[in-house]
Amino acid sequence: MYFLLYEPSSIQWLGFVLLGLFVLSFRQSYFYAKWATPILIVQVGILLILAAVFHPMYTFMGFMIAAPLSKQKLPILLSITIVFTVAMGFIAVPYLDRMGSLVWIGLVPMFGICILPYIIRTSTRFQQKSARLRAETAERMAQQEERQRIARELHDTLGHTLSLIALKGEVVEKLVHRHPERAIEEAREIRETARAALKQMRELVTEMKVTYLADEYKHAVSLCSAAGISLAFQYQSISNPRPSHVGTEDALVNNPLPLTPLQETILAMCFRETITNVVRHSRATKCNVLLDIQEGEVRVSVSDDGIGADMDQFYTSSNGLAGLRQRLVMIDGRMSLSSSSGKGTEVTLHIPRVIRNEKVGSA
Repeated sequence: MYFLLYEPSSIQWLGFVLLGLFVLSFRQSYFYAKWATPILIVQVGILLILAAVFHPMYTFMGFMIAAPLSKQKLPILLSITIVFTVAMGFIAVPYLDRMGSLVWIGLVPMFGICILPYIIRTSTRFQQKSARLRAETAERMAQQEERQRIARELHDTLGHTLSLIALKGEVVEKLVHRHPERAIEEAREIRETARAALKQMRELVTEMKVTYLADEYKHAVSLCSAAGISLAFQYQSISNPRPSHVGTEDALVNNPLPLTPLQETILAMCFRETITNVVRHSRATKCNVLLDIQEGEVRVSVSDDGIGADMDQFYTSSNGLAGLRQRLVMIDGRMSLSSSSGKGTEVTLHIPRVIRNEKVGSA
């Protein structure tokens, strides 16, 4: 504003128009993320016009767009910085003699567009890697706690029973010759105790094997939060065709899925693997999950705004897609995938509500 006030009125209006366009484009960049690259190019162009027509100090406003620039793809960022550097070199030539020893001040705006975005980019990637490491550490700790829980359950459930069977076996061994009738009774008690232990073991294993989508949703929230990814979970069904937001895992607990324990377990495991891929590979800032319960199947769609990839890369990289397909085949499920470079990825898990093999077998 200061330099414009001293300009002739014949071109003063141009400066105010350009400043207004810069402020407007800066505001719009927060509401139209998909147009971020064209908006940034326009902003850099405005700064160069202001510097060439009025004064190079207007390029100090480049600090305002350093953060959005850092989010651009590297080729785009390099192109913008090279063009800006060359243009500023031509613009600054007439001012070199006037500035004298203060010529270094003219290098400060160059830092805002040509150096600061790379610093922000590097810092952001470092923070993301640190968040991923923390998330992986938390996951390993959770797995270790689960192993310890299983060990305690096995000890508490079977330890006493097996000790009792061992003691009764010693009693039978002593009574088999002296009191055969009592030995037979003790043997029957051993048999009943063993059956009870087997029943307890089956119940325990069944409880351990069943994994619920609600539990995996809670895990996904903490994992995405640690990685700096915003997770949104929506639910829709035949009776509720409009997607509604799921705030907590309690909403999933109170509305159980119309699936068998095996189906829900495989769905939950595949959901966990999909979220893990988002955190590790996508470099996304947002992740949307849609649970869609229809008459014939249950669908879970996971989409992100990350870097995406060509479809061929998904099937050649080690991202666990083969394992997902193998698990889904066990329950006649399938997986659909769509992605393109720079436009994010969407993975949809399809689980039939009735397994065809069970249907045929029950007929």
